[in-house]
Amino acid sequence: MATTHQVGVKVPTLLHEKLKEHAATLNVSKSEVVLSALAQYLDSASDVPMAVRMAMLENRVSEIETELEALVKPQEHGDN
Repeated sequence: MATTHQVGVKVPTLLHEKLKEHAATLNVSKSEVVLSALAQYLDSASDVPMAVRMAMLENRVSEIETELEALVKPQEHGDN
């Protein structure tokens, strides 16, 4: 297991609320979201936690499914 270090930062209230909401949406910890954001900002995407990568992929698949359903429904109504 890789060695980790604890870092403390003060975050404005609005940013903290967005962090909590995003973590809840992805069903991951706030630490994983912060680590993911830091890794992406520092161009080190390979360091993004697997749980965050999986959650992001799952959310994207869900978005694509919703978009696909919206495209298919008008075609179904046109067949009648």
